[in-house]
Amino acid sequence: MKLYEIPKEVFDDFPRKNHIRNFYQTSYYGDWMKRRGFNTLYLAMIDDKNIVYAQTLIIYKNVFGKYKYGYAPRGFLIDYYDENIFEKFTSLLKDYLKKNNFAYLKLDPAIINKSRDKSGNIIKYGKDSTKFIKKMESLGYKHCGFNLYFESLKPRWNAVIKLDKSEYDMYKSFNKDIRNKINNAKRKGLEVYKGTRDDIKIFYNLVKNNYNRPIDYYYDYYDIFKKKDMLDIYMVKVNTIKYLENSKKLYEQEIEKNNKYVEYIWKNANKTNKKIVNRKIESDKLITVYKNDIKIATQLLKNYPNGFIIASSMVIKYNKQAQFLIDGIDPAYKSFNPNHLLKWNVIKECINSKYYYIDLNGIVGNFKKTNNKYYGLNKFKLGFNSNVIEYVGEFDLLINYPIYKLVTKYRSR
Repeated sequence: MKLYEIPKEVFDDFPRKNHIRNFYQTSYYGDWMKRRGFNTLYLAMIDDKNIVYAQTLIIYKNVFGKYKYGYAPRGFLIDYYDENIFEKFTSLLKDYLKKNNFAYLKLDPAIINKSRDKSGNIIKYGKDSTKFIKKMESLGYKHCGFNLYFESLKPRWNAVIKLDKSEYDMYKSFNKDIRNKINNAKRKGLEVYKGTRDDIKIFYNLVKNNYNRPIDYYYDYYDIFKKKDMLDIYMVKVNTIKYLENSKKLYEQEIEKNNKYVEYIWKNANKTNKKIVNRKIESDKLITVYKNDIKIATQLLKNYPNGFIIASSMVIKYNKQAQFLIDGIDPAYKSFNPNHLLKWNVIKECINSKYYYIDLNGIVGNFKKTNNKYYGLNKFKLGFNSNVIEYVGEFDLLINYPIYKLVTKYRSR
């Protein structure tokens, strides 16, 4: 077997015939990274019968003189557990990288480290990467550790929903808080629709304060991945007419209920029914809420008769899996819960399209509430009955150790 540089068009054929797939290991992602200033390299290990056993996209840059730094996003397209194939591929890859002046290659394989429950606890007799890490280290890969937060190039901890239920059962599997907020978003007249390239400016205005990236970053995503039908932008709009109509209807219905409670309590003044009294108190609160909603909705309808956008998400779709890339919300309307409704709409769409998984993207490995600024992020994403996925983390394949030490020391300053 030999290692060959191959055209990107040929590279994309292999993942379609292989169960190991992710959108990071495609020429489309390579093209997107080229616009970020990286070079791309497509390698394949092929035998004399032209059978392909492994492939990888490597993006790279010069980091010190003629020496290069490479990165294989989400690892190689290979069966890591076929020891003969993996050892041969590593040997050929080392030789290739050395001849081409690479100092080191970073990779973050999509291999699960430990099986975890929704509280982050290790599941007994679940998956365990201990042997995998030892094997990697024996072949010259340096493990970079088990980070808890977002220190790595890609999230090491992800919230992933397995789409193995009907719409009804999936919705029922969400925690109560998530369901309540989805209903609240509907009550406030929110609607979700797919945007176009023309909506990227609106999308950018919603995300720019959270991510220090130029608008071209998002245009490039759209132009490259939408062409292959691998990307959608979802927009959340407040339908101000519907918001006002819903608020008036709920207010009128609650007034009617409240009057019945008053009538019952009046007729039964000599005996206390705590259950009815409590319902009356709750009804009083709801009347206040709906009355305030009418006031807000009336003003919004006056200002925005055609509605307005308050949230958006960019979603990648590949190999019957969806991944949320970037979310943006207008903080002034966070209480409208647009992200909850948006996620639910995408989940429903993917269920109906027979997708297998939805990756809500990164969470953190700290599941405690105390002194954890990401606790709310974890609570939100895991509230959709997501599974906690802990990847094994990053490895560096060292090619030129002195240059590697020099570069990593400089970067750590």
